[in-house]
Amino acid sequence: MKNETGGAAAGPQTLGWLLRFWALAALFYWLDHAAWFKAVVVAPYARFSALVTAGILFLLGIECQIDGSILTLSGHSFVIADSCTGSYVFLLLAAVVIAFPASFKEKLAGLMAGFSAVVILNLLRTLMIVIVASKFTGSFWSLHIIVGQALMIAGTLGVFIWWAKGVGSGLPFLSPDLRHLFQLIALYAAGFIVSYILYGFFLNSPLGGWFQKVIVSHAAAVLSLFTDTVQHGQVISTARNSVKVIYNCLASPVLVLFFGAFFVLPIPWSKRIFLYLVSFFPLYYVYNIARIVAVVWFLPGGQNADFSHNFFSQLVVVSGLLAFSLYYWVGIRRMTTLRRHLPLVFTAVLCSAGITFLTGWLWQQLMLSPMFLAAAGSKGFYDPGRTVSLMPLFHIFPWLFLVMITPIWSLRQRVGRGFLGYLGITLFYVLLLALILWAGFAPHPRLIKAINIFPPFVVYYFMVRRSMESVTLDRQVD
Repeated sequence: MKNETGGAAAGPQTLGWLLRFWALAALFYWLDHAAWFKAVVVAPYARFSALVTAGILFLLGIECQIDGSILTLSGHSFVIADSCTGSYVFLLLAAVVIAFPASFKEKLAGLMAGFSAVVILNLLRTLMIVIVASKFTGSFWSLHIIVGQALMIAGTLGVFIWWAKGVGSGLPFLSPDLRHLFQLIALYAAGFIVSYILYGFFLNSPLGGWFQKVIVSHAAAVLSLFTDTVQHGQVISTARNSVKVIYNCLASPVLVLFFGAFFVLPIPWSKRIFLYLVSFFPLYYVYNIARIVAVVWFLPGGQNADFSHNFFSQLVVVSGLLAFSLYYWVGIRRMTTLRRHLPLVFTAVLCSAGITFLTGWLWQQLMLSPMFLAAAGSKGFYDPGRTVSLMPLFHIFPWLFLVMITPIWSLRQRVGRGFLGYLGITLFYVLLLALILWAGFAPHPRLIKAINIFPPFVVYYFMVRRSMESVTLDRQVD
């Protein structure tokens, strides 16, 4: 007999699961220690892990030499041994997942999630050990044995619990939010790859070469409307400066980011492809002419790093995302009309800009203060030409604007979320500066530019999606 909850069967079922788990754990333990498995799987993965770690260190601006699975930085060498790959941690997690009473589809999803978690956790452990132990050699043992293992055990256990709680609900641990997010990421990745291939083919074609020359001549024509301008090939000269337009500068990856976004538009595929095709040449033409005009007009001396040169693409991306957010509420969700919403948009621009400029002035005073100069060195840290110096401005303005124009939130909610976001951005920036100053990081410009653009929009996406679900649920209840 069994009760209505199936309690009588729980004991044998649990015992069977444990027996299967221990049998698989023993088998995988033998597999992980087999010489052929180490040579074919573990050793190549150790070299791959070292290569990825070195790549991340490069993005962080830390000099590192790599030789197989050996990393050397600051005069210290670290070997990613076979036991440091996390191979048995994954195999142990795999034994638990395979033995667990779940469907094949659920087990496959659990194995994929577990593998991804182990790879990410192991990279975090390796980076932590290499960065910290290279500065504090006495910390290697505690980081490697205690902190690193605790991170791996707690992380994999958390993934298993997360997965097990979702068993029986179709795709475990994939809530509608996460499932939708993964779909968007996959679509955008596909759009980015396709756009990158087409973009490269276009730039290297005779049509692309001719189009680039046309853009340079048309940009010179636009500049001639405002000042005396002379063009000699790729060189545009004005009364203020002379700038050579390198054709590589007309291959901006920002456009690929834009083109990839067409794949995730919430419209039928026929319209997505149509918009993609008809927008390619106009976007390429307008963006590059505007960029050349801005750089030539504002760039003094033709060579100095300048705001117009370093931040033009980021300003375009942020402006495009803000415009799309407005179109989302007006054109897609139809929560309001453009005519009714324009006064709020105008107010949001003024308020966000005022708070942003005030914040920028305060940060400038702080970073040029004697206390900060003493910590950052004689050259200081604040430089308007450096992306990281103006990062809070690129985060605060879009965040406040997005929060203020959101029609599903009350005034009280907008003020509260705007204030909490402001505090979060400030804390994030303080921690980033502390990490850069302490660890001596010099992050790759493209890494910093990506961080400079997307975090406010990602956080806003999740908040809006959660709020929309709450609104839908309230309507269903009513």
